[in-house]
Amino acid sequence: MQITSILDIIDGRLLNHPSISFIYSIKTNPKKIKEGDLFIVQDEDDIPLAIENGAFALVVNKKIEDIPDNEIAWVYVEYIEETIIKLVRYLLSNIRLTAFYCNSVSYELFNILRKPTVHTNIKIIPNNLSKFFKLLDDIEENDTIICSNQKLLDDIYPINFNFNTKEYDINNLIEHSIFETTFSHKDRYFSKLKISSLYLTEFLDVYSYLGYDADLNKLKKFHSLKPIFVDKLINHTEFGRTDKFLIAQDKDDLLQKEVNYLTNKYKYAKVLYLTTKDIDDNRDIDYIFINSLEELKEFLKKVQFNAVYFIGVSYDELYEQVSKQNNEPSLI
Repeated sequence: MQITSILDIIDGRLLNHPSISFIYSIKTNPKKIKEGDLFIVQDEDDIPLAIENGAFALVVNKKIEDIPDNEIAWVYVEYIEETIIKLVRYLLSNIRLTAFYCNSVSYELFNILRKPTVHTNIKIIPNNLSKFFKLLDDIEENDTIICSNQKLLDDIYPINFNFNTKEYDINNLIEHSIFETTFSHKDRYFSKLKISSLYLTEFLDVYSYLGYDADLNKLKKFHSLKPIFVDKLINHTEFGRTDKFLIAQDKDDLLQKEVNYLTNKYKYAKVLYLTTKDIDDNRDIDYIFINSLEELKEFLKKVQFNAVYFIGVSYDELYEQVSKQNNEPSLI
């Protein structure tokens, strides 16, 4: 691609008069740079490595006074994120694709259930768009792209569709717990899936789109309404070993939905709602504030509960915290 064409696409300005006039590919990771690439600078500390690895052009959002290498092109733009969007939109503009935006649950399920070697025509747009450049070379005519951010998808591929539109007949539903379900749909029977009944529609959306070809054991990686069982010392223990468990949720769009679900399905249990950050006061959630995750164990040892729903924390963060063994001191 010609440097002059890139300047037009991103509304950039050359800061020097380079000897080169073209680039081969676009990268945002300096470690992945090969000779002839254009590098989009998001951290100035990455510049030396990009040059060392052979970058032909660098896009920066600061005017550099002392350019270290005048042989290559230095392009100034006002906003790096806008530049990334403009480049991705241009690179996708001549490819015929099917583009879907979906909710965060379907997006997580696509990432878990899609088989890269089987579903080669389905490409997942990462939430950090700068990571999308490494997938661009693999995108082919008539592929499908999946995005969880409608505005972002509108920016990079305006002709797109809502993925979450279907309704399903679910029969023989057995809710073994709030996080394990058995049911049938059409001629298929699903036994003890590690997923809440709250998300069966999203599950069937994704599973059917994948041609009913996925390893359902991978649902263990699905973290929405996934329990972390704990013992009396609030240490992590085996699934179902105790009657106490924790749930983490860091996706704002799912909070009220899951709280309502727990309120309806778990009426006779003592459920605590905790957070380490301020949350939207308009939400109908009676929550308890604690200063940090490090205080979690000591706090929970002093209160009665069956379940704790932790707001604004990821499953991995919460799991790591309760996996730190904290034994009571011996009286010997």
